Amino acid sequence: MCLGACGNAFGNDHEIKVVRLGQGALIDGHLDDGVWESASIATGFGQVEPVSGAAPSERTEMRVFSTASALYIGVRCFDSEPGKVLARDRRRDSPGRGDDRVRMVFDTFGQAKNGYYFAVAGGGGKADGVVRSGGRPDLTWDTIWSAETSRDEEGWVAEFEIPFRSLAFDANQSSWGFNVEREIRRKHEKLRWVSPTRLRSMWTLQGLGKLTGLKDLDTGIGIDVRPTLVARYRSRDGEGSDFGFEPSLDGFYRLTPSLTATWTWKTDFAETDVDDRQINTSRFPLFFPEKRSFFLEDAKNFRFGGIVRSPLPFHSRTIGLASNGSRVPIEFGGKLTGKSGKWNLGLLGVQLDGTEDLDPDEVYVGRVSYDVLDESSVGGIFTLGDPRSNGDAETYGLDFELKNSSLGELKEGRVRGWVMGTEDVKQDYGWGLSAVYPNNPLYARASWQRLGEDLDPAVGFIRRPGIHEFYGMLSYELYPEGKFLNEVDFDFKTQVDTDMDLNALSEDNELETEIELESGDHAEFSISRRRELFEEDFEIYDDTVIPADDYNYWRGRASISTAPSRGWYASAGTNFGGYPDGEKLGLNGKVGWQPSPSFSMHLGADVDWFELEGGEFETLILNSSVRFTPTTKISISSRVQFDTVSGQLGLNSRLRWMVNPASDIYLVFNQGFRRFDDRFDRTSTEAVAKVGWTFRF
Repeated sequence: MCLGACGNAFGNDHEIKVVRLGQGALIDGHLDDGVWESASIATGFGQVEPVSGAAPSERTEMRVFSTASALYIGVRCFDSEPGKVLARDRRRDSPGRGDDRVRMVFDTFGQAKNGYYFAVAGGGGKADGVVRSGGRPDLTWDTIWSAETSRDEEGWVAEFEIPFRSLAFDANQSSWGFNVEREIRRKHEKLRWVSPTRLRSMWTLQGLGKLTGLKDLDTGIGIDVRPTLVARYRSRDGEGSDFGFEPSLDGFYRLTPSLTATWTWKTDFAETDVDDRQINTSRFPLFFPEKRSFFLEDAKNFRFGGIVRSPLPFHSRTIGLASNGSRVPIEFGGKLTGKSGKWNLGLLGVQLDGTEDLDPDEVYVGRVSYDVLDESSVGGIFTLGDPRSNGDAETYGLDFELKNSSLGELKEGRVRGWVMGTEDVKQDYGWGLSAVYPNNPLYARASWQRLGEDLDPAVGFIRRPGIHEFYGMLSYELYPEGKFLNEVDFDFKTQVDTDMDLNALSEDNELETEIELESGDHAEFSISRRRELFEEDFEIYDDTVIPADDYNYWRGRASISTAPSRGWYASAGTNFGGYPDGEKLGLNGKVGWQPSPSFSMHLGADVDWFELEGGEFETLILNSSVRFTPTTKISISSRVQFDTVSGQLGLNSRLRWMVNPASDIYLVFNQGFRRFDDRFDRTSTEAVAKVGWTFRF
C-alpha cells in the first residue's frame, strides 16, 4: 500500500491509514520482521532545502502500523553512497545537528496548538520534546519510547516504537496530524513528507499529513510507579561530612488518554544537569531555565499569555531552589495536567520542607483555559504561596489568544493579551498585548506591556517592574539560488522601556544580518544604537560605580560558526563599542571535536573587558566538557566551569545507564573549588548513586 506519494500538496493528499496488527516489531534498527510487510507504506518526500519542491537526491520510504498499545514507524533512508552517511551522535536529547537524522511531529489533538517531537540521529541518539505552534521543540520533556538505527549497503534505517500511553491524545478522534523530515547532512539537504517548503516550518503544526485509524487505543490501567533510591555522600569545608540513603517515589495515573495525575514524594534531582555559568553585570536579575523532570512534564499546560520570560506568573524554578541555588527539600508534590473536552488544565501543589532560613511551606498553582472558535482560547491563572520567604503571596491573571491560520496560503496570525495582579505586602497589576505574524519569508511582532512598580509574582519571574515595555521585530529571509548561500536573514529589532509616565528609561534599536552558507556554516553581524538612563549610581563591580546619568552609545557584534558535520566545529564572536560611562569589548569562542561516535569534547571561553570612567575590570567564563558514549544506553560525561567574579570552579561528572526506556542508573560526582590568590581550595564534595525503576500497569 502506497499512500501520500503524489505531488507536493500541503496536507491535502497525505494520509496514512494505520494498519492494526496483533504483534509489534522487535526494535533493533532493522525492518526485517515479518510485521513490516503488512505495514502501510508512504513515499513522495519533497525537498525543503536547498531548493524547495525540487526532487530529492535520495529516496525515502516510510512504513507505519500499530498494535492496540503502540505505534510503530520505520523509515528507510536510501543512500547511493552509504559509506558517507554521517552517524556519530549517540547522545540522549542531542539536537543531532552533525548527523543524518529523521524527525517527526505529532498533533494528537488536531488543533495545531501543541505537538510532540521525536527524532533519532544516524548514530542512534534519541531526542523527544514538546512543540508549541511556531516555536522550536523543547527537548527538556522526556517520555518512554524506543528507537534504534542501523546502516547497510542501501543506506540507513530508523525504527520507532511509541506507546500510546506515553502521549496525551483525544480518544474521540481517530486521526492525528503527522509529518516526517529527513536530513542528509553531507549534502545539507532537508526532505519532508508533507509541506516541502521553506515557507512553512514543521513546527507551525499547520499543513500536516494525517495518521488515520487510531481508535480503540489501549493505554492499560494507566498507572506508572517509579521507586528511586539515592545513596549520597556530602562534605563541605568547615561543616564536616555525612552519608545516607534517601528513598523517593513518583507516580503517574492516566485518568483519561488526555488527562494525567502525577505525584512525587521526597523527590530528588541529583541527576539534573548543572546550570550554565552566567555573570550579571546588569541592574536586573538573571533568568535560569527549569531542568528538573517533575516540573518539565506537561509544563506547556502552565504557559500564560504567550509570555516567554518576563513577567512570568509561574516559573517552577522558584520551587525547591533557593535564590542562591541551594536545594529546598520537596516533601510532596502533585499535578493534574491535560485536556478534558475544550478545557485545558494545569493544577500543581507542592509541600516544601523547612531550611535554616525558611519555614515549611506550601505552594499552589492553577492554570485553566478554554478553547473558543476554531483555534483560539481564553483562560486564567492563580498562584498561592511564596517559596522565597515566610510570607504569603498571591498572583492571579486572565489571558486570551486569537489565532487565524487562513490569512492566505501558508500564512497565519495571532493576537494575545493578558492582565495580571499580585498581592503580598503590596499590591499591583500589569497587562500586555501582542500581535504576531509568524511566517516565512516575512516575520513580524509587536507588543506592549505595562508592569506595575510593585508587581511581584512570588512563584514567577519578572526582570524589571515599574515600566511600560514596547517591543517590535521585523524579519525577512532570502533564499538565494546557487551553491554558495543557503539563506540570508535581515532583522530589525527595537525595544523601549519607559517609566509609568511614559518617559524613556532605555532604548535599543538593532539591525542584524545572518548568513547561512550551503555548507551549513553561519555568520552574523549586527549594529545597535542604545540609550540607558541610570536614575541612581550603580555598582557594576567591586568599587566600580556607574554614576547616575543618561547614556547614549553604539555597539557592534559579529560571529562565525562552522557546521558540526565535519567531526569538529568552532565558533568565534565579538561585541564591541560604547557602554554606560565608558566602553566594553567582548570576545567568545568555542571549539569542539568528535572523532568517533563514542568520544566528544569541547572547550569554550567568554571574556569581557570594561573600560569605564570609574575603573577598569574584566570578567571571564571558562567551560569545558568531555563525553564518552560507548553505546546509546551508556553515557559518561564530565564538565568543568569557572568564572572570575565568583572565583568558583565547579566539576560535574555523571554516568547514566539507561537499562531500558523507563529505568535508569546514575552515578554523579560534584566538586566545588574557590580561588584564593594563586591556588584553588576545595569547598565541597558530593557523590551520588541513584537507581530509578519504572513499573507500568
